[in-house]
Amino acid sequence: MHRLRNLGSISNSVSAANLKRKSLNSWAAIQDTYFSTKDTFERHRVVFTVGTSIASVATAFIGYSLRHVHDTRVDERLQSIEHAMKNHVNLQHSEIKDIVGPPGGCSIPACAATAGTALLIGYGLGWRGGSWYTTKKFRKEQMKILGQIKPRRWQMLGNIKPKGWQFKFLRRPLTRTKVPDTAVKTSSMHQKKKKYKMANRLLSITLVMILFWCSTLATRTKLLPLNTITALAPTLSDGVCSSLVKTQNYACEEHLVTTQDGYVLNMQRILPRGRHGNSIPVLLQHGLFMDGVTWLLLPPSQSLAFLLAENGFDVWIANTRGTKYSHQHTSFSSNSSDYWNWSWDELVAYDLPATFQYVHDQTGQKLHYVGHSQGTLVALAAFSKDQLLDKLRSAALLCPIAYVGQMTSPLAKNAAENFIAESLYKLGIFEFSLREGSVVKFLKDMCKTTSIDCSNLLTSFTGPNCCVNPSIISTFLDHEPQSTATKNMIHLSQMIREGTIAMFDYENRDENIRHYGQSTPPIYDMTRLPNDLPLFISYGGADALSDVKDVQLLLESLKDHDGDKLVVQYRNDYAHADYVMGENARKDVYEPLISFFKLQS
Repeated sequence: MHRLRNLGSISNSVSAANLKRKSLNSWAAIQDTYFSTKDTFERHRVVFTVGTSIASVATAFIGYSLRHVHDTRVDERLQSIEHAMKNHVNLQHSEIKDIVGPPGGCSIPACAATAGTALLIGYGLGWRGGSWYTTKKFRKEQMKILGQIKPRRWQMLGNIKPKGWQFKFLRRPLTRTKVPDTAVKTSSMHQKKKKYKMANRLLSITLVMILFWCSTLATRTKLLPLNTITALAPTLSDGVCSSLVKTQNYACEEHLVTTQDGYVLNMQRILPRGRHGNSIPVLLQHGLFMDGVTWLLLPPSQSLAFLLAENGFDVWIANTRGTKYSHQHTSFSSNSSDYWNWSWDELVAYDLPATFQYVHDQTGQKLHYVGHSQGTLVALAAFSKDQLLDKLRSAALLCPIAYVGQMTSPLAKNAAENFIAESLYKLGIFEFSLREGSVVKFLKDMCKTTSIDCSNLLTSFTGPNCCVNPSIISTFLDHEPQSTATKNMIHLSQMIREGTIAMFDYENRDENIRHYGQSTPPIYDMTRLPNDLPLFISYGGADALSDVKDVQLLLESLKDHDGDKLVVQYRNDYAHADYVMGENARKDVYEPLISFFKLQS
């Protein structure tokens, strides 16, 4: 038993010795691993090279992200155009692809530019930067060896011996053979320098490959669309052509037109019945709170758009910015204040020229123009500045708006006198919509606090229409009223209060000088209308917006107009809406108008 106890004690002592030896070996292995890693880390400068790589990749990523913000917008525009061409010009995808090119593709020049950019970034930051850093450290080490540089105070801490609880292994020097010969040390430093350069070059080559892969992937990958363009071109299910024109067996096309200030306007083209050759184009421009549907509210046998097509005209229907089918912009969201920063001055300067130019380019001919309400205002303003006349055959102005200081519409007049539009603008309401809660509330309050009878809103606004069938009102409310800019309503209110036709008044001398070069806004001079311009003017005695007295002021400015170039029609019982929704409009207005166009063609 005693012997067994001795054997047990011996075996225990052996086990303890083995365990201690293994522990020491493991600890030594850990120390060796730590110092070898530390040495490698110091010699190859991994931190510097990785940091350089991250910086280069980040630079490339930011650049390509900015580039694809633009590319995505272009892709959306091309997609809209492709959709319209496919549906209305009957082109196949392969044919369209040949025209616009594959969206998001990487052409040879683009890929070459991408590779070159990546190479420059990688070489500049990685290869050359690493080489510079290595040379600098090499020279510093040489100067230390030659005794020209003394170690800094914190570097001398390594010579302090640890005391007590301090961990000695953290300051254990690497086991190296001391070579007193300076030449041998210099040779060793040359070897280090070569290793540094080799490591940096390998990592730089890897960096270039990563950059090229990232850029190629970014070029070929289609990013999520941005909310810059708020709507695509109308589709077959909700477009004007598909819902209101093709159902009447007329050929119709959807077109997109971009203005110089970035608004994307939708236009419809109704092709003439039985003739497509040299048909003369007619451009129809709607009024305030309306869109192109204005000309299609009446049945086909009574609608001006269809009657013109039946008589062989090439009909183009415009939709002003901000309306349902012209709600796009190349840069702004329709929810932003920038999108709604316009008045009818911008319609004169941008929308009308863009639509005129587009129709002229598509048809190769001068065009006839038909405007209603605000559509007459923008035309008269443009013609008074000698704009668009080289593309114009004649113009028909229905309910002409130029001077509005004597209008009798109680709703419009009270809104202007009470600065309703200005109040809404100060509240941050930049889109003026008669369907929007804030605007409706203002109108209701005005109806309660004034003597205005708002039971018939259309009559309160336009005057008592003689010939509008009540059944058409439901069709009207399915599509109208449309939005406009609050700034546009401010501009019209200024015209009502001042009785003049002038550009937007910023009501600040410095602002007016900044925009116009003078302290007051410039006037649109109606006496400057060309005397030989063929004009067809029709106005109504019951119209509360285009009041008879204001129309007389316009006609007074046309007193020197050539007699055979001016046709003036007066309908005593007509109000503002009768000209686009009246049952008798075909016989009373449209047929004389079409005859006038034929004489001027």
